[in-house]
Amino acid sequence: MRAVVRALGFAALLLRPAGVRAGGDDWHRSIDPARCDSAEAIEYPPTQRWIRHRLVPGESLAQVAARYGVREADLRAHNGIDSRVPTLVVGATLRVKARRVPPPRREVLYTAREGDSWASVARAHGVSSKQLRAHHYTRERGWHAPLREGTALRIWVDPVVHDWLRAGRPDDTIARGGVGIGAPDTGELRHGVAIPEGEGYTLRFPDASFGTSHAVGELVRALADFRARTDYEGTLELGTMSREHGGALGDHRSHRTGRDLDIALPRRVDVPGWMPLTPRRVDWRALWDLALALAEVDATVVYLDYTLQRDFYRAMRAEGVGDEALRRILQYPRGHKANLGLVRHAPGHDTHVHVRFGCGPCETECIELGAWAGGPAR
Repeated sequence: MRAVVRALGFAALLLRPAGVRAGGDDWHRSIDPARCDSAEAIEYPPTQRWIRHRLVPGESLAQVAARYGVREADLRAHNGIDSRVPTLVVGATLRVKARRVPPPRREVLYTAREGDSWASVARAHGVSSKQLRAHHYTRERGWHAPLREGTALRIWVDPVVHDWLRAGRPDDTIARGGVGIGAPDTGELRHGVAIPEGEGYTLRFPDASFGTSHAVGELVRALADFRARTDYEGTLELGTMSREHGGALGDHRSHRTGRDLDIALPRRVDVPGWMPLTPRRVDWRALWDLALALAEVDATVVYLDYTLQRDFYRAMRAEGVGDEALRRILQYPRGHKANLGLVRHAPGHDTHVHVRFGCGPCETECIELGAWAGGPAR
């Protein structure tokens, strides 16, 4: 059965266009937004066009920039806003040279019910809990006052995200709500979803094992596919993804928006865990099966040091993997700067791979690539 699944995996892989899963016209999305559970449409004009945006309560300049797929620095420059100015007053109008145009936010009136909290209401409407609380702050109640039943709330929602949340079902495998705001190396994660425990893998850092609903869902699918296709008897070690609310995480440049995950290279089962992981101790067959599984979901890139790619390549050639499949998975031997293959070079990734998942079809403020820095994530 596993041999059949593996063969089917190769067949499906050969049907994928090579080298189109990251970069080029896919800067904004990796999945067709028509798959989003929303009657609202996101426009992707063929060229950038000027629009006007009116600030609503809770919006930051960084969030507005992410919403339209532009750099915050460009947004500030186009509107003459000094970098020392943190934000503008509600109602201010901005000129934006937009790469994408989501529908405008709409105001929703909501009356708090018994059992509601600021966090639960914010999650149900796809907005920031901190911003929701700030918008309804009064000196009499104070910042830390709990949400009281009967409180009238005015909530500015993103129509696409709001529709997606309302379309959720109790039996959804992965809870809806987790969305990425901005680019992986400057953004944040809103209402992160925890990676569930499962067979064949462990979570090394549970407090940093949160992601977007889309990324966690794609990861779970890939791990199930990996188990179905592999003969590997060891346990995959899942490392850092993001904290529940994203943001900076240790010395990582990325891992801010819940779309980046480190996975330790699978070691041969006869190699004790205390031994340093060298190329001879890696189970390259298991890593190949994992790469094939990631190629079947919305993983836009997998980072691995180019030197290790050479060992990976040679091991798979020795096992009889064909040139076409190798070209579609590995960047090697075409140079560490080649924009080809799912697996790409990033220095320092010699004991683990770094997987980046795409933006979900309903994530209107997610930026697919790094924050225009041009370099690989850490």
